[in-house]
Amino acid sequence: LSLSLSLSLSLGRLGFGAQLNGFPIKVTGETTITKSLLLCEMGSRRDEHSISIKCDNMRAVTQEPEACHGLRMQGSAALNICSVADGSADGYWESGMHIWDMAAASVILTEAGGCVVSPVQGESFDLLKRRIIAAASPELALALQKKIKYIDYPSD
Repeated sequence: LSLSLSLSLSLGRLGFGAQLNGFPIKVTGETTITKSLLLCEMGSRRDEHSISIKCDNMRAVTQEPEACHGLRMQGSAALNICSVADGSADGYWESGMHIWDMAAASVILTEAGGCVVSPVQGESFDLLKRRIIAAASPELALALQKKIKYIDYPSD
């Protein structure tokens, strides 16, 4: 995945690890929301219901007693997932992006030791369902699943 504005190139191949600009990368391994730098996006859907859910999700991870260390929006699903992969962030969630926004970055993340899961507990991750939690550890992914509400979108 080439991110031309930052002059960085993230690579991942199943079974061969992940790299950023030719150097191996690993996730932080963070397990708790309170120590995590989290990423999310507002997406393109601007109806009242969608905005309400997105704002509720941001409140859910930023309010005490389990407030995250920080919350950022970078503007790109692929960039967000790769940021978790290279340890720049610990977790990311979003609903509404497309398979091409997540597929390559998801491989990079898993090869860097992270995980991708559905926001729905017990549901297998499916790129076509247009929703994701990307995390530095399974424990953090589960903690986010418990807090994050998702928005249904038509499958790709």
